[in-house]
Amino acid sequence: MAERSLEDALKECLADDGKIDKYEARVIKEFIMADGIVSEDEKQFLEKALKNNVFDDQAMELLSGVLLRSKQG
Repeated sequence: MAERSLEDALKECLADDGKIDKYEARVIKEFIMADGIVSEDEKQFLEKALKNNVFDDQAMELLSGVLLRSKQG
């Protein structure tokens, strides 16, 4: 269920200009961190999103940080 919400958020963020800025990345981060943990599905979704979409530098840094912290924990 979380993945569907994340997918919808990503599509919404990409709809305006085709890339994700730091403010849109914060929305995605909030979806991921809403329950306080990053599930395996969320990790996979985030890895795929980071590989396949256009992020500005600050957005990439923010979401990459979420992914890195989730792998350390």
